Amino acid sequence: MPDIDLGLASDWQDGDWHGRVKLVQNRTYPTSPKKDVAVTSPNSIEIEINTDNSTSGEAKHVFFTAHVGSTKKVIAVLDWQGNLRIAGKLTTDQTNLGY
Repeated sequence: MPDIDLGLASDWQDGDWHGRVKLVQNRTYPTSPKKDVAVTSPNSIEIEINTDNSTSGEAKHVFFTAHVGSTKKVIAVLDWQGNLRIAGKLTTDQTNLGY
């Protein structure tokens, strides 16, 4: 399956500024021929959805990733039981969350 180009996603000036949906290597089973679905943005934030057909659910995760320089890092993982794991620290009581 080729990438699906979602068109212009923002006014980002560097590189590719189109959003995309694409298939990527499965993070839980890296040698598996099964792929994950990734929704990507021009700001280097990706959401990867594990599409494993497991009946027990242990491999069902949503990965939130970002690029730091040329390195792709997982910043949060939501598992099949609703547990959210966040890399780094959690800052609470923020009042200015404007875009």
